[in-house]
Amino acid sequence: MVRLHVLDIDPMLAEIAQTACDYFHNRLISPSHQASLQVDFGLINNPTRLDASIMLDLPDADALSEMQNRKPQPRQEFKLIMTRKSRLEDTILAIAKHWVHIASLSTGRLMLTRKTPKVAICAWWLGEHLGPINAIPTDLRPWRKDQEKIGPQLADEYANLFMDDLS
Repeated sequence: MVRLHVLDIDPMLAEIAQTACDYFHNRLISPSHQASLQVDFGLINNPTRLDASIMLDLPDADALSEMQNRKPQPRQEFKLIMTRKSRLEDTILAIAKHWVHIASLSTGRLMLTRKTPKVAICAWWLGEHLGPINAIPTDLRPWRKDQEKIGPQLADEYANLFMDDLS
């Protein structure tokens, strides 16, 4: 289930964001997996109105995989908040990139683990342990490469299907 929460967002943008979330959810998550996935997606206009304890984008703590029998398991629940971008196209692209990340975490392509709060977060990609996430340069992280490749494709696909009437 996907729930969109908005704060200080005009109704048209809220509707576009909701249809974008639904579209990306349907494009990236298999039908058999959709029912078990819980996503609370927040879109806000002004991040300074948020409590300082709420982190923007996808917080590391919310992306960690649960461990069962000493093996990481794909996440099934997500809570994230993003700030709208000044241009509508950039907002759609940011939402698409978040959905690529959600899809990677929910299917187990990407798993992030931490043994204790004081230990570094470790990354697993396609079942291979890559090591501490901070030791992997951002531009070499395979999940970031996915976001940069697939996110724009999805955003363009969405815009071509749903936004021609708004131009």
